[in-house]
Amino acid sequence: LSLTTPTLPFIKTIGTLASSPESSLKTNNFFDTLPLVTEYRRSTLKKQLVQACENKDENLVISLVEQLSVLNPTEVPTLGLAGYKSKSDEKSPLNGPWKLLFTNAKDAEAPARTESNPDAKFGDEVASTTEVITGQVIDASLGQCKNYIRLSSASSTESSSSSTSPPSPPFDDLEITIQMTPLTDKRVRLDFLRARVRNERASLPFFKDVTFNFPPRFVFDTLARLRGQDPTIEPQSYFDVLYIDSDIRAHRTGEGKLFVQKRDL
Repeated sequence: LSLTTPTLPFIKTIGTLASSPESSLKTNNFFDTLPLVTEYRRSTLKKQLVQACENKDENLVISLVEQLSVLNPTEVPTLGLAGYKSKSDEKSPLNGPWKLLFTNAKDAEAPARTESNPDAKFGDEVASTTEVITGQVIDASLGQCKNYIRLSSASSTESSSSSTSPPSPPFDDLEITIQMTPLTDKRVRLDFLRARVRNERASLPFFKDVTFNFPPRFVFDTLARLRGQDPTIEPQSYFDVLYIDSDIRAHRTGEGKLFVQKRDL
């Protein structure tokens, strides 16, 4: 079925009737059209969301994610994460590679930002001479993910013709390994395990590839309890999945920061 323009008024009419308590249409054919209406709305909102992310329109992104969350087709987003509520042959919706489309968390690209305006919105003040690739790979069976930021000097006619050399990125790769523990059908606890930083331009050899571990989780649990919080419900770091399907995911962290990601096929 192709959703051409003449079809739209019909779909809108069906959607209105479906939400009306006075509707007397009770046939099977009528109910068969409801999933079509929902899928059309979901598809339209997703396209608008991707465009809003490209435009870095934070208010619109937040609004679209809220609308999509009502249409989330995945009943248990954390299914299969570290074996949560799953059988051995069930695939986790979170599993696989993801790339970042938008976030209002300023530290997501902090290493690549210019120091002239550190309060700029996502992506606005990334140095023009630096190419930034951010992403995430989730291994649901292990209950772990790796977040990465890759920086490289962008080659451009402007930079090559300049009399002064462009500043080098502070590093080549930053990779952070995080333990993911499902707390509910939608909430995931995050425990930072280790970080690895690589920089081929480092002046000393042992600074070219550095790995360090984060404090163990009981340290953060103790701090949470001292603040009167229950880390089994509201740990130091977590996110709630607002929307996830086969190619788009949106989640909000415990700090209220929004992330929109696209599956990196």
